[in-house]
Amino acid sequence: MRKITKKIIALGLSVSIVTTLNGCDTFRKTNQGKTNLSWYMKTTDDNENPYKLGGKGVVTAVALEDRYSEQYAIVQDNQVFLNISMVQKEVDPRFYWNEKSKKIMFTNAQKIYESEINTDKIGNEKVSFITGILDKDQCYVNAEFVKRYVDYSFEYIKEKNGTPARVVMTYRPGEVSVMTVDEDMEMRTGGDYQNLIVTTVPEDSKVTVIEESKNWNLVRTKDGMIGYMPVSSLTEKKREKRSFKSDEGEYTHQLMDGKVSMVWHLLTQMAANASLSNKLENVKGLNVISPTWFSLKDGKGNVESIASAEYVQTAHNANLQVWGVISDLDTQGKKNIGKVLKSNQARRKMVSDLISYAQVYQMDGINVDFEMISEKVSQDYLQFLRELSIQCRQKGLVLSVDNYVPSASTDYYDRKQQGMLADYIIVMSYDEHATSEDGAGSVSSLGYTEQSIKDTVEQVGDASRVINGMPFYTTAWIETPVDQSDGSGTLISDSVNGDYYLTSQDISMDTATELYKKAGSTPVFDDNTGQNQVSYQKGDKFVTIWLEDETSVKSRLELMNQYKLGGAAYWSLGQESGKIWSVIQSYFK
Repeated sequence: MRKITKKIIALGLSVSIVTTLNGCDTFRKTNQGKTNLSWYMKTTDDNENPYKLGGKGVVTAVALEDRYSEQYAIVQDNQVFLNISMVQKEVDPRFYWNEKSKKIMFTNAQKIYESEINTDKIGNEKVSFITGILDKDQCYVNAEFVKRYVDYSFEYIKEKNGTPARVVMTYRPGEVSVMTVDEDMEMRTGGDYQNLIVTTVPEDSKVTVIEESKNWNLVRTKDGMIGYMPVSSLTEKKREKRSFKSDEGEYTHQLMDGKVSMVWHLLTQMAANASLSNKLENVKGLNVISPTWFSLKDGKGNVESIASAEYVQTAHNANLQVWGVISDLDTQGKKNIGKVLKSNQARRKMVSDLISYAQVYQMDGINVDFEMISEKVSQDYLQFLRELSIQCRQKGLVLSVDNYVPSASTDYYDRKQQGMLADYIIVMSYDEHATSEDGAGSVSSLGYTEQSIKDTVEQVGDASRVINGMPFYTTAWIETPVDQSDGSGTLISDSVNGDYYLTSQDISMDTATELYKKAGSTPVFDDNTGQNQVSYQKGDKFVTIWLEDETSVKSRLELMNQYKLGGAAYWSLGQESGKIWSVIQSYFK
């Protein structure tokens, strides 16, 4: 962000005498200098060099609701073209640019609209404008194309008297404060008379208040001039309501009656489907099972399947819905997921295959478990979810999407947008301590789980469609003295007890119980994690386990009720203790 203050230093301050209301003379420092409007409105770089286009057209400033955009617009043949990344961020994220196909798309709840750049066609329909242009590898979408699908307003203000041309955009619904300027008054770059002058706003002008403070308000004029004005010059504050048509209601959701109680079933080969009957013998309180059936076969979007009609029939006979899992965690998935998502053809092939399998095997839903998404393909991933959600909505299939615990490094997964597209958002509230590099600790402490729930609900905006994923496994943390170790694991420096290597092993609930009982150890409750913890000596090694048991499962299900979530999910079937199902059943009657 460029700093306006640096422009002020180079200009001298003039001092004028004013008379205050109480009759006493005082001094007010007043800067009479004017800012470089092209620089201020972001159509030049920090050194005030004008941005140049790769093709024809004119660089034009963009006045957003509360600031000038860092991305300029291009006016070409009296048509306004907006940087598509700015449109996605400020107006509607459903606009999508596919660099490979050179197509601009808009996807709503029911349909995909697409157009090649430098054409006047959307699909087979001829329109009265060029839909988009390319400049220096950046896509610029026609403002009229945007307006065709999203209710917002824009106005092109031509250059006049040295004030740069600008596109003024209004797109946020809700109430705003509007005030009247009671005398010709200078607008400034900051809330102080020492700041540079942006323009002089005429008496009786109406301004929209962006930000209020005691002495200065940040405002925007009708013609898109943004800056600070003294509160003393603004009167007649009124509240005005702005409304824009929304198609949000068209995003219907296929929801279950009551809360979801779902278990993932890890399957890696077709023959393993036959184990379902045995796996379900002690199960209680479950209404959904998600087998890991689908993966990418190649970079063309073809989907590999190990689905089974008999499996689905067995699940349905047990009153369980089947949500088949598509994952990218295998070798082909890790290799090809980015390639597939970036190709319109491959992405749609993947969607088509998934829907076909769902219908052939009479599945009830699809669970998307893509964990290898990089920020570079995040927009492509969201477009995949849009396209898949259309088909699921039309076919009556439940769409659920698995997500990491919210963090700065995964914000690009855009859980808010996912929440509009998918029926359920599942937060995988585990792997808090996953490897020895993380240090020994709980797989999912109660505090970690609660924070992940709160953050996910805040981003999605609807707790009733958020499902908390909890572990049926735990981790045994093994400390081996340096002189007894083969060097595997992570070296931990311990000046008190001696250095050691830390290794870890994921184990089931029953295995954990067997290990500590064999060692003659007794669990104790750990207030810090909200779990039972056990430690014991095994030869020269020291083992610590934060247990997953009835206590930890009950605590997380209490959080489910406390935050009014849509349900719970468990990773994974077969790792649980038989006692767990009675606890789960008590929360899903």
